Amino acid sequence: MTHAVELTRDQLLQRREHILERFDTTLSEFTERAHAFCLVGEEWDAWDELQNISFLLGDD
Repeated sequence: MTHAVELTRDQLLQRREHILERFDTTLSEFTERAHAFCLVGEEWDAWDELQNISFLLGDD
């Protein structure tokens, strides 16, 4: 059985900020590092989540 969770736009924005604060970076800096394949370890998981958030927010 699939479990669906509904999040508000504000919750998605808060989650994105939390991720960026955790790695002490901005979305722009994190994106540049990801595109240059300079992420390590848990940063790749965070990048995946940031991309998912971006998709849900319609930022793509």
